[in-house]
Amino acid sequence: MLFTATTGCYTPLNNSGVATTKAWLDIPAKKVDFDGKQFDSCYQFRLRFVPAQAEAALDLRQSCIDACCWRNDKDEITLDFNKNFERDLAYYGRATKYTPDKITLKVSHSSLLNTTGVKVSPRGAIRSDGTVKLKYETVEDPARLAQIENSARLLQVRHNARLADQHALEAEEEAARADDDPAIQQRAQQLVQRQEGARIDNYFYQLNKTYNKKGYSFLIGERLYAARHMGDYVFRVSCRATVQSGTHTGNLSPRTISCGVWQADLKEQSVSPLDSTARQIKAKN
Repeated sequence: MLFTATTGCYTPLNNSGVATTKAWLDIPAKKVDFDGKQFDSCYQFRLRFVPAQAEAALDLRQSCIDACCWRNDKDEITLDFNKNFERDLAYYGRATKYTPDKITLKVSHSSLLNTTGVKVSPRGAIRSDGTVKLKYETVEDPARLAQIENSARLLQVRHNARLADQHALEAEEEAARADDDPAIQQRAQQLVQRQEGARIDNYFYQLNKTYNKKGYSFLIGERLYAARHMGDYVFRVSCRATVQSGTHTGNLSPRTISCGVWQADLKEQSVSPLDSTARQIKAKN
């Protein structure tokens, strides 16, 4: 009768040959003396937590869940789920509080019955299948949350300022490259010549007719272009032409006249007028 009453409480033997009083208490290893009697064992708890994130509050190795612990070194374990609650609340402004806050497991061994048992406090905190179901609530500190939000906004402002400074520096470097690169400047000048050259020719043709009607000679010479970078591969291109004019061919005076100030966008491949002369040329042709 005694055998029936006692063995009915025990789970099957572990790999180490030691029985336990809980299905979730494992004994991976043991130490025996010269007579073959156990004097120490390494125990491990096979637990499952609900909610699952509750295990993040524990050191699973020190709690003998991810590794076994020798009973003679440590026979009592406390699972403290709220150990970091105050710290997390102060730092994050929000923390999870669990109930029960602590579960204590006391491990003991009966040499007479070759059985290792564990006493759980509070009683019933761990189900027979090893499930630890906890109640929980999220606690917030409004003042700390507001402080964190303000800090986040400040960090974002600083981040945006750094990005703006970086973009400004890149724009300056790009402008410097464009200003220093004659080939890029020449591309801007060529874009104006290609798109507006015919209109400029017609402008000078009409100007020449006007001078001739008044009895003046008007000879068009070389056209001069000067490009200045305005940013993002947009250039301000000034057009001037050398001319000679006078009452007759033997009495001509050299000078330069404007053929407009133009905006040349190398990315869009577009040209638009920037001053009244350029607008006049654009409108009449």
